[in-house]
Amino acid sequence: MDYHKVSLNIQPRTPWVDVFIDELGELGCDSFEETETGFNAYIPSQELNEDLKIHLTSLSQRKDIKLDFNIEVIPTKNWNEIWESSFEPILVGNWCSILAPFHQNEFDTKHKIYIEPKMSFGTGHHETTFMMVQVMENLDLKGKSVLDMGSGTGVLAILAKKMQAQYVEAIDIEDWAVQNCIENASINNVKLEVKLGGKEQISKNVFNVILANINRNILIDQMATYADHLDIGGELFISGFLTEDEEIISNCAFQNNLIQLKKLKKENWLCLAFIKK
Repeated sequence: MDYHKVSLNIQPRTPWVDVFIDELGELGCDSFEETETGFNAYIPSQELNEDLKIHLTSLSQRKDIKLDFNIEVIPTKNWNEIWESSFEPILVGNWCSILAPFHQNEFDTKHKIYIEPKMSFGTGHHETTFMMVQVMENLDLKGKSVLDMGSGTGVLAILAKKMQAQYVEAIDIEDWAVQNCIENASINNVKLEVKLGGKEQISKNVFNVILANINRNILIDQMATYADHLDIGGELFISGFLTEDEEIISNCAFQNNLIQLKKLKKENWLCLAFIKK
């Protein structure tokens, strides 16, 4: 399958790189690579649509920023070369390292996760995935049930299983993400229940922990579902949204009987933790 690469040059970079990555993610782009002048976004060629092109054109016409973009096709045969040349190991303290199979294991971390990221979101390079991995360090998942919504590469689900969770369910709406998650689970020798779809695919009535690294609109839409499937005293960890969205997210959680426990911030992105009372 071929992909299209969208190269964006943006001045100033902050906070617009984070903002536009979030926007292009909602328009079909499923992998991102930050550059010195902006970022590159990748989208399956068959998913390239007029809405994305119109949005990019509107961004280039804004008066408050300077932005130009270019779209080019990336044949499938070149994709592995692209990500292998740019994928660096991720270290979350001494807690967890996220590596590709071609990396040498040189890191003394408690947990090591190997992934073939391909086009899936969730390598750990993005601030939201990094924070989700970071916040999991303080969890005791032994013998517990965990739901990972919007699982992408499966990093969070795999980590949960390595933390001795008894049952881990990973759900994503993209077929390629589901296949990538299954592949990565096999590489890491863990067993996950991986499903294609949205909230309708949640199988268990109750989970001890729910992880959701998606985006603001989906989090708001699914908040009641998370609360319904969370055990009393269970915890919800969410990310994938900007600092400016904190109030609307927190209010939505509160309306569903979820009490905020903690907050992590990295660049312009947030990770929030809640408990069900």
